[in-house]
Amino acid sequence: MVAVNDEKLKSIAYQTFEITCYMFPLEEWELEEEGVQPPGDGSTSAFVRFDGAAEGAMEIRVTPELFDAIAENMLGMEEGDDSLKEGALCEIANIICGNTVPAFAKGNDICYIRPPEILDDPDKLKEFKGLETETVQVFLDEGVAEITIYLKSE
Repeated sequence: MVAVNDEKLKSIAYQTFEITCYMFPLEEWELEEEGVQPPGDGSTSAFVRFDGAAEGAMEIRVTPELFDAIAENMLGMEEGDDSLKEGALCEIANIICGNTVPAFAKGNDICYIRPPEILDDPDKLKEFKGLETETVQVFLDEGVAEITIYLKSE
């Protein structure tokens, strides 16, 4: 089990989406009624590495609908190109990671958060697959995000 609990991670994610993207949490059954599926084929992922006081990574996978809506809502535009959408998703990943990682910090040590990247090659996360993980899904009025924390244990 990772040092941050599910509810804390969900709270950070919901607050980030609400403040930056004007999106609001829904109950899972509300999305099921609309036929929205969790991230799968066609989803887009961003990840952020961190090291120092804690070592690991955070990945956020979003449904295609959410991927589009993040950029549209953050940037106030009807439709953005892929680079704008990827940049917006990376910024969300950066914010969520930056607010989550302090829970892992050892003492007063500093945790360094590396620049977020789009996960265009699943092998980029290969080095983190053996670490402790915690995965949560957040259900929003625009789609579903799945957030996974990979944390090296002491």
